[in-house]
Amino acid sequence: MVMKKTKYTGVYYDSETNKIQVQISLGADPITGKRNRLKTMTNENNKLFATVTEANKFVVVQKAKYFKTGAYSASKMGFDTFVDEEYLSYYKTTVKLQTYENKLNGIKVIRNFFGKLKLKDIDLKLVNEFRKWLVNYGYKPSYSSGLFSTFKRILSLAELLGYIPDNPANKVKALPKGKAKVEFWTKKNFEQALAQIYIDDVYEHLNYTMLVLYFMTGMRVNEATALYWEDIDFKRKQLHVSHNLLIKSQKKFERSDDLKTSNANRFISLDDTTLEILKTWRERQEIIGLGHGKDFVLSYNGKPMIKSTISRVIKRYAALANIHPIQPKGLRHSHVSYLINEFNMDILKISKRLGHSSPEITYRYYAHLYSGADRDIANAINGNIEFSSAKNSSVKFNGNQVIKKVVVPHVSPKAIELA
Repeated sequence: MVMKKTKYTGVYYDSETNKIQVQISLGADPITGKRNRLKTMTNENNKLFATVTEANKFVVVQKAKYFKTGAYSASKMGFDTFVDEEYLSYYKTTVKLQTYENKLNGIKVIRNFFGKLKLKDIDLKLVNEFRKWLVNYGYKPSYSSGLFSTFKRILSLAELLGYIPDNPANKVKALPKGKAKVEFWTKKNFEQALAQIYIDDVYEHLNYTMLVLYFMTGMRVNEATALYWEDIDFKRKQLHVSHNLLIKSQKKFERSDDLKTSNANRFISLDDTTLEILKTWRERQEIIGLGHGKDFVLSYNGKPMIKSTISRVIKRYAALANIHPIQPKGLRHSHVSYLINEFNMDILKISKRLGHSSPEITYRYYAHLYSGADRDIANAINGNIEFSSAKNSSVKFNGNQVIKKVVVPHVSPKAIELA
């Protein structure tokens, strides 16, 4: 039996036998000095581990029990140690890999704030100091709110595993998220940006194609960067969103089928102009040895574009066009604005095109864009009511009047026109 490492520390897997084994060290015996090791293929109920995720949860619990009752007592557990050895491995089993990767920087901020401070010493006063620090540091309200919520979850796990008697963060009011405003481009802004791009240059041609692809489809940033040519069906005039790019650099990335929502795996219909632009770019790629089925659409060197590059491209052409820059995700927002403002498109169709989990999510984010959605109501009631008024007053006022009654002779619109 050959046990191979998995993505979880202390969890091993044998593909030939489909057996999973846990091998972890629980420190040294305080009397003999010998290392305490736990090696098993079964859980607390003496049943074989069904998945590596289940085995990892077992590891987390066993370490917690040891830290709480063994030679390494819970009273000595530092916040940074708990985050590194307990929370991160646990959190990784509860969310998608992309979410985990995206949250790591925020978790690092929290970890560094409390450092080696013992868990048991984090009281209500320190929690409140951390809350005030988040408010005053300069983060956006939505980011500060997310960090404080993550901090609460870290202490909740510490409470669940018995490191602390209760979670002091639960006694402090959560930080408001504020209204996150995503800047976007109008149709005119988009046209102005495209007009600045010289497509005879290969790299600028890529930039042109990239902006068109995002603006005309509303794809998420990492959905479009993961797109292969084989995902585009030119005959059926559609593209298939089936992968997501997990990327740290152009040399370190993973094309994953683990999408953000179950509805994210979808087909997006393409208009003829966008199809033609994509065809032209593919022909350009073929000249430089790319354009094959499993080549990235958004690439000039065989490697995918990364978010920071896309951001720089947007800023460059925004400056040249003298328009406001937007974030890469702002192109997705721009697509929705375009569909609503130009065509008053149905929210259900937009939701499916974006790959949202439900139309309610779409409406929550984009309802404010429907500025003319009630135009048909105004058109329907126009001229339906006969507006008239009395020629003489039938009201008699009694008692003291604060304002003297003044009668202004009625002047017809025709009289005003003659005057």
